[in-house]
Amino acid sequence: MPDLSIEFAGLRFKNPIIVASATPSKDAKYMRRCCESGAGGIIAKTVTFEEKLQHYVSPRFTVLHKRGWPWVYSNYSAEFLATYSPQEWVAELTRAREYCDEYDVRLIASISGDTLEHWAELARMMEATGADALECNFGCPHPRDLGYKSGQELGSDPEAAAQVTRIVAEAVSIPVGIKLTAEAVDPVLVAGKVRAAGAAYVTAINRFPALEVDLDTGRPLLHSSYAGVGGPWMRPIALKWISKIARALDVPISATNGVSSWRDVVKMMMVGAGTVQTCTALMYGTKGFGHVGDFLKGLEGYLESHGYASPMDLIGLTLPQLLTWDKVDRESKHLSSVDKEKCNGCGFCRNWCFYDAITYDQDEKAQIDPALCDGCGLCPSLCPKDAISMEGEVFLGDFR
Repeated sequence: MPDLSIEFAGLRFKNPIIVASATPSKDAKYMRRCCESGAGGIIAKTVTFEEKLQHYVSPRFTVLHKRGWPWVYSNYSAEFLATYSPQEWVAELTRAREYCDEYDVRLIASISGDTLEHWAELARMMEATGADALECNFGCPHPRDLGYKSGQELGSDPEAAAQVTRIVAEAVSIPVGIKLTAEAVDPVLVAGKVRAAGAAYVTAINRFPALEVDLDTGRPLLHSSYAGVGGPWMRPIALKWISKIARALDVPISATNGVSSWRDVVKMMMVGAGTVQTCTALMYGTKGFGHVGDFLKGLEGYLESHGYASPMDLIGLTLPQLLTWDKVDRESKHLSSVDKEKCNGCGFCRNWCFYDAITYDQDEKAQIDPALCDGCGLCPSLCPKDAISMEGEVFLGDFR
């Protein structure tokens, strides 16, 4: 059987699955559940000195696009940081350290400072608990206009992000990671700046700040302010930024966002991630912490069936296959055709063809004129019965 252990940012993980910094790691009791799930690592909920971020609103979670749940939906939420003071959080992490030792799990503390001094102080406090590494939360998707930069606003400023990274990295002797925000003008630029300032790894990429409103009243949902949005639909966005960072920089990358199955884990590693974080799947899925076991079982099965000895073999497989825009194939044309046995005559596909290539025979079965087909791929992608296929080697996805 494949060996799932992995080396990442100078640390050994028994497997690449990490429970992300969020509600599932909200205290020592729940971090024990993270350990029991089989995860290779835990990133504790972010701790801060800022008291407003320690007090939650109610309600703070909802779901958008519920008809697509649990496959495609949006996690829309406004939960803040750890509900403990830094001093109280030290006790929680110290207990969690014992659980992590029992289950061979790497423990990563997450911090968010409101001053430069607090960044360094928090880093030293968390290191003293025995944490294996630190992650600086530059990705919190709740923008706050309070006169100083933190969270997503800090992560959007390359120079400020580098300054904080340097202060934290110099304050401790354990690896320091930086959680990046998708709101940055160029997350690759930010990643390069924090790497040069001493970051041992980066996490890509956090949720987006967002706004949704009640249709009857126009009131913003939940706490009447901006919130964070993410979910399975974010996987292609995360894959993009991970691949861009991996191609541009020599830095270990921990993937986050859009991970809802073992297939997503494999894809994240193929584009350059060394570890893969999960949160929304655990909170919004149907199995809770049981999803971690599914991820591990699926990953192990994939490695075995494809002849890989380790998840390390997956890292970066996609990168050499990425073409620049000017080198993509513009000459080949792959035509669509209909399997009449599968076609149920629904009539949808004619609405998708903007080349007038689709008509229907006397049995109301679709037929495609090869002289008119442009090979765009829309009809085989959307056909509800998978009755339309394309000739040759094409890559339309597995539609999961």
